[in-house]
Amino acid sequence: MAEKIKYTRKDLKGPDEFMTTLGRAVTWSGANRPKLLAAVAAVVLIVGGVLGTRAYLRWEEAKATATLWPHLNKAREFLQAPTAADADKLASLEQFLASHVQMHPSSKAALYARYYLGSIAYTRGNYDMSIHWFRAALEGTKDLPEMAYLVRTGLGQALEAKGDPAAAASAYKDAGDSASGELRVEARMAQARTLLLLGRRDDAAAIYRAVVTENPDSPQKELAELKLSRIS
Repeated sequence: MAEKIKYTRKDLKGPDEFMTTLGRAVTWSGANRPKLLAAVAAVVLIVGGVLGTRAYLRWEEAKATATLWPHLNKAREFLQAPTAADADKLASLEQFLASHVQMHPSSKAALYARYYLGSIAYTRGNYDMSIHWFRAALEGTKDLPEMAYLVRTGLGQALEAKGDPAAAASAYKDAGDSASGELRVEARMAQARTLLLLGRRDDAAAIYRAVVTENPDSPQKELAELKLSRIS
């Protein structure tokens, strides 16, 4: 038989533990109402400040992008016809893009500015500066595979032009890994080309075979077969 629990008259008259704690809390809140209201107000201000800051940053980025876009169009026009560009206007464009990056380093717009700065420097033959801007742009391409491909391909071209085929091959490999379809094929073909410059014929041949086997409809297939026949 279970042991019976005996309660005294004092126990039955005593307040419940939860009610006692609640009562103490209510009493404390009443006595400390000014402090409690101040604490609540502080929390509201902090939350409001965070939300307000985020909204302001989004507005700033949208404004920065809108300001930058016409200059990106000018950069694209230069890359399409570099010989027709005015030297003074081009220098002014580069200065504006670099200034934008400095003012808004973490914005998405800065990624495009860095890409075009790298492309312009490459076209002008300033490969060290081109490498600098492309490497700086890589930080912002984590969730943008198409931009990752473009930036890494540009980096590979600048490194190859500078005379560093080993680093170029690595950049082209990364470009291929971040792309699919024909873009991946083009990056792998570039990687194989730089591997041949390094004398790594077997590694280059393996890539050409993969291009032929895995991409039977690719426009690059015939070139890959021709390269492979010359290696063999």
